[in-house]
Amino acid sequence: RAHALQRYFLAHTPEQGPARIVHGDYGLHNTLIGADGRIAAVVDWEISTLGDPLADLAYALNQWAEPGDPPPVRNVPPTSLPGFPTRQQMADRYAARTGRDLSKLDFYIGFNRWKSAAIVHGVYARYLEGKKSTVGVDLEGLKRGILLTLAQAEAAVERLERRA
Repeated sequence: RAHALQRYFLAHTPEQGPARIVHGDYGLHNTLIGADGRIAAVVDWEISTLGDPLADLAYALNQWAEPGDPPPVRNVPPTSLPGFPTRQQMADRYAARTGRDLSKLDFYIGFNRWKSAAIVHGVYARYLEGKKSTVGVDLEGLKRGILLTLAQAEAAVERLERRA
């Protein structure tokens, strides 16, 4: 399943536009919010690079929870609380403010999900090999999270293919 996704992403990487600064870990967890409720600063830039800014948008949207989503594997993001826009509203705002074409956004959403599943699988494997203590670790929960994340990556690919 993961290898099929890897082959897909390698074969269907969108053509890159002009390179921009990409944060690499963009989301509410790396923002400082001012008293006015607006983002005052973005922190934690150590994995920033040049690339397609849609990668940052996809990463942020993948962490964005809204009513009706499956239960999160870890903490419930604050975006699930009333008053936050939906993922679609966020994407629409992004498109309106940047003028960027979002037709390939699902590529980045799927790729990010696949990458996240691969990272967590690496951690899971170290637990199974006895290289990390499993005290207090829900191994079945980790496995379920990996499978859920791969399913979300596949769903993004399916949306992308339907629009192709």
